[in-house]
Amino acid sequence: MIRLAKILSHGAAVGVAVLLVAGFRLEGAAWVQKRGHGIVLVGVNGYRAEERFSPRGGTEPLGPDGVFRSVTPQVWAEVGLTDRWTGILNFGVPSQRYEQTGYRASSTALGDLQAGLRRALRAPDQGWQVSAQLLVKAPGYSSRVEPRPGNGQLDVEGSLLAGRSFPVGSRWAYFTAEGGYRARWGRPADQWRGELAAGVHATPRITLMGQSFFIRSVGAEPASLRGPNPLIEPYFHLARTLGSVVFRAGRDWRIQAGYGFDVAGTNTGKGRQWVLAIWKTF
Repeated sequence: MIRLAKILSHGAAVGVAVLLVAGFRLEGAAWVQKRGHGIVLVGVNGYRAEERFSPRGGTEPLGPDGVFRSVTPQVWAEVGLTDRWTGILNFGVPSQRYEQTGYRASSTALGDLQAGLRRALRAPDQGWQVSAQLLVKAPGYSSRVEPRPGNGQLDVEGSLLAGRSFPVGSRWAYFTAEGGYRARWGRPADQWRGELAAGVHATPRITLMGQSFFIRSVGAEPASLRGPNPLIEPYFHLARTLGSVVFRAGRDWRIQAGYGFDVAGTNTGKGRQWVLAIWKTF
């Protein structure tokens, strides 16, 4: 089995755990952790939007001079329960602010809590790694918080992940893909979710990564209740990209800096985001 420490030391799939951006969870890719070992990511992401993808296509302002901003410290942790089972925990504390002519709202609160398991289905010494993942998300905030960090309901998501590392000349590169279905209780629509990511170890210390994320709501579209957070509509579609640079600061330490933007969507915010994170393996 390709272990995370081996991958990191050889500069192959440095992206096996990547801090994502506003509205998305942290992601662990197809690799699992060795028993008793793991990784912790501590980071912060910022998001800003002044317009939204409209339900009819195109874009429209959030409101009269409307601006939504969020800054979210986040933690993602993985630990190997066995050589095939990995435990996952993720939480954040978003600080959000919305302003428009004649209206202003701000909040800082514990966001959604996520916990789950990843099971290696195929983990050879080389070649494709394949795993299955189950995540459960629950709100950690009061329904009175405004802007709310999320929709305030229970979500359960199952997904299939695949990835591999490979040489590119004298360098190492990696590719990962994920597809899954998120069941959402209450008013919000269920979703299909996907991710594609690739990276290359450009130097012994620097890895360049690119990611694309996709969300598509399914089922009947409920009536929209516009609120000060444009990222928590109950029914929306969204495509987002993120580019990152990861610097190896030591054998067990990595520093990530990234920037991304919303490419296309329906009935959700159209914004830009940045991310900074520190990774620690153990």
